[in-house]
Amino acid sequence: MRFLSVLSLAAGVSAAATSLATRGNNKCMKEADVNYLVDAYKSILTQWEAPKADFIADQGFFDYSDSINTVAGLQTGFPIFPNKAAFVGYQTVTPDNLPLVIVEVGPWSCDQITIIWSATFTKVPGGSPLPVRGITVLGGSYKKDEKKWEIQSIKVEFNSINYYKNTGGVCSRPAPA
Repeated sequence: MRFLSVLSLAAGVSAAATSLATRGNNKCMKEADVNYLVDAYKSILTQWEAPKADFIADQGFFDYSDSINTVAGLQTGFPIFPNKAAFVGYQTVTPDNLPLVIVEVGPWSCDQITIIWSATFTKVPGGSPLPVRGITVLGGSYKKDEKKWEIQSIKVEFNSINYYKNTGGVCSRPAPA
């Protein structure tokens, strides 16, 4: 009986995967596509150059991060970059250029990839670099006419206190209660 339950579960997962494959762009990522988008994401954040804007989807792109909103002193609960133009404009004027290290990739689905990353840096002259660790979920979309995958969405959260300190912010421990 337990074997039949496992088979039933596997059939349900297979049907869900097939359903995902037939929605939207009718294409699911393979490992090479995942690697391509992860490499694109890393290159955007480590060494921004204008041609890298081609990795970002023109329509429907957004970057959501309460961590970034908090560090920027903005209200949380909304995309920090609601479209490609806002994201590219920021990167062009103030590129992150972080020493991003991809720690782990996966799991991934038809059109989303989970990435764990780290970056140890400081943008403070003479400052001590602190490690920042984060998780990103990349949404991908397949551009049929160009036969390539693009980054459709970025959802990222990270150790915002260390990031804040690495960029010159001051944060002290609360007094004991």
